Amino acid sequence: MARKPISPTTEAGVLVKSRRRCAVCFGLNRDTSLKQGQIAHLDANSANSAEDNLAFLCFDHHDQYDSTTRQSKNFTPIEVKKFRAELYAAIDMAFRAEVRFGEAQGVVDPISGHYIRAGDFESADLRIQLMADGRYHISGLALWGKGRQFGPHLGELDFIAEMRADTIEYSSAHPMSEGKRYQAVLRFSEGYLTVTEENSAGNFGMNVNFLGEYEKAT
Repeated sequence: MARKPISPTTEAGVLVKSRRRCAVCFGLNRDTSLKQGQIAHLDANSANSAEDNLAFLCFDHHDQYDSTTRQSKNFTPIEVKKFRAELYAAIDMAFRAEVRFGEAQGVVDPISGHYIRAGDFESADLRIQLMADGRYHISGLALWGKGRQFGPHLGELDFIAEMRADTIEYSSAHPMSEGKRYQAVLRFSEGYLTVTEENSAGNFGMNVNFLGEYEKAT
């Protein structure tokens, strides 16, 4: 069956929403760099060019997604769609930031940005955004077991809190232990973020945590 071309309007929608960032690169490693790549049909049916069935992938991940290897578990359509949704949300937040031209200058917030804790087997990232009321919106995703056959375990944080001195504190009821609370303390210093936690076990996916030192990427 001849490959059915994607309409220019649909193609433009995918490319603009992704800004040519690979959904899998972002989903696994929070890689936001510009990629050479292609638009993949997630259900492997080239006749189904609905935008929900399409995702921009780098060449390597497109080849891997289309492969039929039996040696390891391949990426699933649901998995890539989740990565794509995370990518689109991150790009939308970044491109909604105020832009100024010429000599006009705005207030520079040294805390807001994208912080990454990278690793071959586990990783995490946190996005910190100053809000109009002076509080901070913190959101992020942690992964454990990135090379696992059946995919990594995931954990998410999403909350709003005030900063006191150089520290943001957060706590929530523990989902597995009545009366116990999960606590996270975020400390910022010269482009680095250090996270300490209490009672993280069982609060996220198995072995998932946000503990450690992060470098500021943006």
